[in-house]
Amino acid sequence: MTNLRKLLGRRLVEILANKKMKQRELADKLDMDPQSVSRMVSGKHFPKVEHLEKIIDALNIQPEELFTFSHVADDKELIADINRLITNAPSAKIRMAHKIITALFE
Repeated sequence: MTNLRKLLGRRLVEILANKKMKQRELADKLDMDPQSVSRMVSGKHFPKVEHLEKIIDALNIQPEELFTFSHVADDKELIADINRLITNAPSAKIRMAHKIITALFE
């Protein structure tokens, strides 16, 4: 089963990265608490319709761009996403990621 909240969160991360915009900047444009934006980006919260409209306006995108989940990230975006995941991970998961990456490249 697809988790729409997670897909939207990942898409927001991609769009913010492409626009070189921080979550805090988006929160300011939306007149919203930065923690609310963080919950959307992490896939923990799905925004209300009125917030979706504000997000689309704040990011200066077409509505369909926000829901284009088949988007293939380029290498730079993938590396940024990996770095984000590792930065927020507990030590045990960082060590596991290192083992997996090492196994892939050796």
